[in-house]
Amino acid sequence: MFDYAARRRRLDAVLEKEGVDALFLGLSSDLEYLTGLERNIPTFGNVSYAHGWVGGAFFRSGHEPIIVVPRMFAEFDLPHGAPGELVVVKETDDGRAVFDKVAKGVGEVKTLAIGSRLWGETVMNLLRVFGSPRLVNAEPMVNLLRRVKSREELEVMTKACEIVDGTMGAVTNYVEPGVTMHQLVEHVEHEMRARGSRTPSFTTHINTFGFEDDRESIDERGKLPLREGESVLFDFGAVLDGYCSDFGRKRPFISEEDATPLEVGMTFTDEPSIMWHGKVGVRIENIVVCEEKGGRKLNSYPIDLVASA
Repeated sequence: MFDYAARRRRLDAVLEKEGVDALFLGLSSDLEYLTGLERNIPTFGNVSYAHGWVGGAFFRSGHEPIIVVPRMFAEFDLPHGAPGELVVVKETDDGRAVFDKVAKGVGEVKTLAIGSRLWGETVMNLLRVFGSPRLVNAEPMVNLLRRVKSREELEVMTKACEIVDGTMGAVTNYVEPGVTMHQLVEHVEHEMRARGSRTPSFTTHINTFGFEDDRESIDERGKLPLREGESVLFDFGAVLDGYCSDFGRKRPFISEEDATPLEVGMTFTDEPSIMWHGKVGVRIENIVVCEEKGGRKLNSYPIDLVASA
């Protein structure tokens, strides 16, 4: 679907410009962007694989990436196979020795870029094997490639928005006195999955306004029934082919401390909200793409107030 090789060629130019000898990314959204290696769905518990710290990929300008993963990841988390050279570390292997062999094959590294959310154990081993190179943050470098979306990316994001638009339309009929926020969350996540979402893109959040004691899906108040006259605010998102949507009737986003100039192809969440506890709450949230003649919404769900009889 996407030209990952073209993305890596653009990365090569960035690495050369920044004087970076090599780059190591963990199993992350940046790695998925550059290789197509699907990242894991986050879990609340700490999943522990033997040699889990080795997971990631080495990049060097002009060369194909080398992906290193523990056997359990290769066995259970690569349903579509690996997009490139894959080194699998078995439970009985000397994980450090295997990692060292791959790393040393990269060559001399004086400046190493690493993902900003890399495991501490991984960082320590990278410093050891490369002899304490200068470390730089890879996230801004990859962000230069990711922040302006291609036509293909916008098409996928539009489809992700269609999933949440359809979900909101389907769930509206369930909003009536007596329903709980937990039940609405179940309806939302079921509808998104049925429409093709891999997983919620963040924790689904549904809450109410209109009374002093609000209902909240994120805690025990989610078990309480909705009352006549309460407004219900939704905040949820879908995932499609690695791209996320964010929807609310109440990602990246524009914030006052960010001085990055807007460029055609950048996308943002636009989420004006009025939240007056004990009175009323209103949220209207859409994904907007920056274009030559102004912003264009990727969502199509109407902004009209929906009143349940």
